[in-house]
Amino acid sequence: MKSTAKSIAFMRDLKDKLEFRFNGSSTIDTVREELDANGWPMLFLSDGGTETASNPVILLRIKGIDAVSKDIFGNSLEAFTPHVAEIAYELDGTGMEPSRVELLITSQEFFKLGIDKYEIKEITDATAVDETSLNAATVTETISNDVIWPNKGM
Repeated sequence: MKSTAKSIAFMRDLKDKLEFRFNGSSTIDTVREELDANGWPMLFLSDGGTETASNPVILLRIKGIDAVSKDIFGNSLEAFTPHVAEIAYELDGTGMEPSRVELLITSQEFFKLGIDKYEIKEITDATAVDETSLNAATVTETISNDVIWPNKGM
């Protein structure tokens, strides 16, 4: 059994903070919530709600980790906490990717959540930033807070 309640609460709080931070921005100005196919929360940050390829889009997702243990029926468990937080954006040589300032602002608010592990994923040029491209992308950087949340599965 898995519980998405904590990750959804994290994302709801983060959405409010990012809407405030990007209010009146000339580029990233829209924050949209969605659940992925497994029920984990995602936030899409975009310019005017345009989430197509070659547009500035930042995708955030929080998902649980494998608890390593099994339940009494032998089924896999998802840990209630800690979580893995993913940040994804499109690489684009024409400057259409989100600016470094937008990525830093987003990362700053995301890191304040105190999540155990952050993964940065860069999506290839001319590919829309969505759940499919997020799942297919390789992790380019990992930031771990396992000192804060020691866990046998990490």
